[in-house]
Amino acid sequence: MATHPLADAPSPRYYQVYVTLRAWVRDGTYGPGAQIPTEAELCAMFGVSRITVRKAVTDLVREGWLVRHQGRGTFVELSAARAPASLDLREALEQVADLGAATQVRDVRVQEVLADDETLAALGLEPGTRVQKATHVRLLQGVPLGQITTYVPIDIADTVGRNRPASDLPMFELLERSGIRVCEADQWLGATLANLETGRALAVGIGAPLLKLTRVVFDAKRRPVERVVALYRADAYQYRMHLKRPRGS
Repeated sequence: MATHPLADAPSPRYYQVYVTLRAWVRDGTYGPGAQIPTEAELCAMFGVSRITVRKAVTDLVREGWLVRHQGRGTFVELSAARAPASLDLREALEQVADLGAATQVRDVRVQEVLADDETLAALGLEPGTRVQKATHVRLLQGVPLGQITTYVPIDIADTVGRNRPASDLPMFELLERSGIRVCEADQWLGATLANLETGRALAVGIGAPLLKLTRVVFDAKRRPVERVVALYRADAYQYRMHLKRPRGS
């Protein structure tokens, strides 16, 4: 990350740090659940004092953009300060089901791993917690479409069945069929570039553009039961929405 010295800036230094950090959250430089640089690193980036950085970060925490985890650092809050667009969950479930029915699955890998920081934050887990990680590639007419990775708490994996992620059914459907009622989900769409692993999985070159979909799924008690990270080929996948003005507006 480039440095942004503020010595000659006319507005208060803390406010410029605040605005820049907020912009990094809003444009996806630091995605949901991602850890931002430490106070010392931010001081060096902006050429300001620790007090200045702390005030800017505190304002962002108070407004809901960031969250502090004692002993771990400061992270982007998963529930953004801006109200997200609200869509019918049934439509999302139908879209996932339709995609599952129209595609095939290969390269399935299911393993129990230590949850990374973003997964810990998304699923509300304590450091050192293990989760079930399941990864697969979806094909459309034999062509790789996307690489999907799901993370679920171990007790949820036991309920669904350890071998079930190897099926063609999306985890959304597996949860419902196991009696876990999906009631809400937070979803983010962004862009990223293929690395060596995803490039091989999706048959694209390193640096190829990908659509990144991140979803956190909640049950009826508002417990997060699944985190999904899906990487789709930009030349093969479209996310379609129909927008309509409400009557009388």
